[in-house]
Amino acid sequence: MNVALIYKKSAWELFSGSDDNNVNSFILEDESQRDLLLKSDLVQKQTIDLVEKTLFGENISYKKIYRSTIGEYDLSAFDLVITVGGDGTFLEASHHIKANTPILGVNSDPQRSVGFFCACNAENFENFFNGLSIQPKLQLNRLSLFIDKSPIGPPVLNDVLFASPNPAATTRYQINNNSYRNSGLLISTGAGSTAWSFQEGIDPLPLETKNFQLLHRGTRNTEAIITTGVVIHSLTRKGTIFIDGDHCSFSLSLGQQLEIKSGTPITVLGDINKKRAEFLDAYD
Repeated sequence: MNVALIYKKSAWELFSGSDDNNVNSFILEDESQRDLLLKSDLVQKQTIDLVEKTLFGENISYKKIYRSTIGEYDLSAFDLVITVGGDGTFLEASHHIKANTPILGVNSDPQRSVGFFCACNAENFENFFNGLSIQPKLQLNRLSLFIDKSPIGPPVLNDVLFASPNPAATTRYQINNNSYRNSGLLISTGAGSTAWSFQEGIDPLPLETKNFQLLHRGTRNTEAIITTGVVIHSLTRKGTIFIDGDHCSFSLSLGQQLEIKSGTPITVLGDINKKRAEFLDAYD
């Protein structure tokens, strides 16, 4: 087996090396926050050390890849992708999986991270990995995007937001000859429907569905629209498409057309349905 091991840097690593004076002052002056950052940094390093130790002990060949450099590698050359971090690291890796390569998420700091897509953590990774062949698997649908009929961006596992880059500005668009003016259009997959759209008050879809949800944000008494495809005509002079958070975005200007379709699924290891049920129980 050949494994791609994707990891993230802790907030402490990023902040302590920052050239921003405000960040440096924050770290130096706020002792309680500094201690929390250092503790999280230690936990995350211990998690990745344990994952590496387990792989080494099982004579597994692996390539350790920093999250921001994933694009330099062909993940289809690996038999398994393991992410060590949270959902952000998992989603980043999912953008680069184009073939049938399965992905396993390891939550590097479960006390501070939801890690919805993460099947295990430092405590149970070794046992999970040793029973890898019998672990549950899910095929989660992703979305494909097209601007003016040309494919754009990576496959989307969680959600897409079309909005103005200015959060205070109005977003204008048209769907099926109906015009809208609001805070933007949020599109969620089955997997992503337990994230942003859920916090907007929308009931989640089944995890493995090929349908996705449309939510007109900032619109009173709006209801989600469930579909397998949509064409959005931008009436916004400078609109932006945000994919799975804020790290990946594309412009969608006045007069351009965005088409979203059900796309290529991804194989995720772990009992994500059980994790979702536990997550939803907390809101009952």
